[in-house]
Amino acid sequence: MNSFTIPWGSWRDNKKLPISFPSSWKITVASMADGEDVSQAEIRKAFARPIGQEPIRKLAEGKKTATIAVDDLTRPTQAYRFLPFIIEELNQGGIQDEGIKILMAIGSHRPLMKADQEKKLGKQIANRFPVFNHHPYENLVHVGTTSRGTPVDVNRHFVEADIKIGVGFITPHPTAGFGGGGKIVIPGLGSMETIIKNHTPAAQGKIGGTGFSQGYDLNKNELRLDMEEGARMAGLNAIVNSVGTSEGKTAGVFVGDLVQAHREAVNLARRVYVTDTPTELDIGIFNAFPEDTELVQAQKALNVWTGNMGRRIVKEGGKVVIATASSDGLGFHSLLDVGCRLHRKVDQRKVMAEIFQNRKVFVLSPNCSPRDLYTRYPGQVVIRNKWKDLLEELKDGNSSQTVGIFPNGSLQFTPPL
Repeated sequence: MNSFTIPWGSWRDNKKLPISFPSSWKITVASMADGEDVSQAEIRKAFARPIGQEPIRKLAEGKKTATIAVDDLTRPTQAYRFLPFIIEELNQGGIQDEGIKILMAIGSHRPLMKADQEKKLGKQIANRFPVFNHHPYENLVHVGTTSRGTPVDVNRHFVEADIKIGVGFITPHPTAGFGGGGKIVIPGLGSMETIIKNHTPAAQGKIGGTGFSQGYDLNKNELRLDMEEGARMAGLNAIVNSVGTSEGKTAGVFVGDLVQAHREAVNLARRVYVTDTPTELDIGIFNAFPEDTELVQAQKALNVWTGNMGRRIVKEGGKVVIATASSDGLGFHSLLDVGCRLHRKVDQRKVMAEIFQNRKVFVLSPNCSPRDLYTRYPGQVVIRNKWKDLLEELKDGNSSQTVGIFPNGSLQFTPPL
């Protein structure tokens, strides 16, 4: 047998999952270019030399309060590494601990309880400051309407702070192009009506697109531009955005203006996430790590494919495997769950439909059941909890097959042909 491992279980010890194949099969591990984990000295340098604006400590001078918005566990952002530097900057600018709040920018995702907060923020920070979960129906302030018609109703803890900072992560995103930047505010801190108004055109396939698509210009993505306009209206003063590594660590940190720093982070992501991608495979193994906390996020494992549909990674008649630890099971989404306003099954999105046509699709997840699966996926998709059981179905009587393993499908970038 040919044996390999893939990263597994983000925020759950980041383990390795062993997978094996018959020795007669041709296996290609299509890894991203990757990057080295940044040092603390490099993080400090990013704060000392922000992009497009003054350091946070300068912005904080003469101010009394600050709110730091942080993304949730569906993103691998190592916020616990960055927050001590943010706090230091605020303290140096004259804002005392008593004036600082941390706000979990969960948008329409689930709240983070104490154990989750300690993972994301670090135990010391989570217990040093008050930590609140955003609520999309309560504690909101209306600050205006964007030029695209989105009402900007944002969390009061954020709007009423003198200094507002967002901590996020650069991941390919199927409609916003990339995560990070102003997305921490909309949808992260928006009302349900704000989120719906911003998201609906993209959910209907009218705007948006993954940031690695051929000929893609992030500055023309109407969804992202709407988010950024709303974030400025809400007063987002600075962002701290990171680019990830294949192991769920940090390849780069970018501090500064919500657009300029974001675009610099995206430039690094394009270099770190790029992948030499095989085509016309019999089988593709697409791993969702480091966005593998819940089944709701699992389709992002196919970002490496949907970001450039010009390449047919798995041939028609082949097999597609979406691998996800889904440590939190099905997960939660106030807009996309069954019965919610934007619920659609995965294959009903145009780019996904193309993948699901004329291919057998499997989901490998030890923490999900068929009942979980079919709230999100069509009935012909097969779920297996163990690799050995899935492998038997992949064999399908074939003694020789070509297989591509994408260890970080949710991050990986296939360049245009």
